Amino acid sequence: MGNDGGSIPRRIELVKEKAKHVVLNPDIERAAAWLHCALSKLLLEQPVVSCGLGKLYNQDAIIEYLLDPNTYGDGDKICSHITSLKDTIKLNLTPNPSFDKSNNDSATMGNLDRDIRSKFICPISMKEMNGKHRFVYLDSCGCVFAEQALKEIPGKECFTCGKPFEKENIVVINPTKEEQDAMRKKLEEKKAKAKAEKKAKKNGSSKRKRDSNSPDKAAKKTASTIHSSAAAAVMDKVAQDLAEKQKTQVSSAVKSIFSSSDKKQMDGNYLTRGTFTRY
Repeated sequence: MGNDGGSIPRRIELVKEKAKHVVLNPDIERAAAWLHCALSKLLLEQPVVSCGLGKLYNQDAIIEYLLDPNTYGDGDKICSHITSLKDTIKLNLTPNPSFDKSNNDSATMGNLDRDIRSKFICPISMKEMNGKHRFVYLDSCGCVFAEQALKEIPGKECFTCGKPFEKENIVVINPTKEEQDAMRKKLEEKKAKAKAEKKAKKNGSSKRKRDSNSPDKAAKKTASTIHSSAAAAVMDKVAQDLAEKQKTQVSSAVKSIFSSSDKKQMDGNYLTRGTFTRY
């Protein structure tokens, strides 16, 4: 066949085939999303936060990322939309009473093929928050529920804390790709609106400052200052004149003690009375 040693190669050894699509184990993928921090890949630990895209994070990991974006290599791909803690909501999670900590301590991203129980449950239906059921949280208070259980509760008040909420406050946790794209678009629109409002508020503040420094107001302020200064000067002058006048006036009691220097004393006093005195 023209090959050294008479070997006959197979087609697969000569022709490069198209790479097959790797199918991930859905159970492993689900456990990674629901039981682990999306940023640090460690087990979720209280306090847990979520972003506008419904991802779950350990709050400590988010703080580390904000302090140093290079702490986690793929941080810019996972949570580049988070620029401060204000972009996250702290979740009020209900602990799972049947959770066995000793059975889950060794759980890492490498051994997710075994059954791992969730630390948290829905406070209404008692279903575990493990990805087998859709869960949502309210961005108005951070309380977490199973989606179906929340729909069955009448009224528009949170079952846990009693705070009112609207349909827009409901955020799906770990949504589908289509839902996440819609949530990302909504998040961008919300940020753009907040930025525009902040800019408008800043411009309004600058305008009020310019108006306060306008020539008319400055002239009025100067005139008022002049009038005040003139009045103060007059009052000071009157006060000084009055003080000088009071200094020159002596009471009659004081005058009686001293004799007037311009008056000739014709009467004798107790030293000269009865003696021959020539004047």
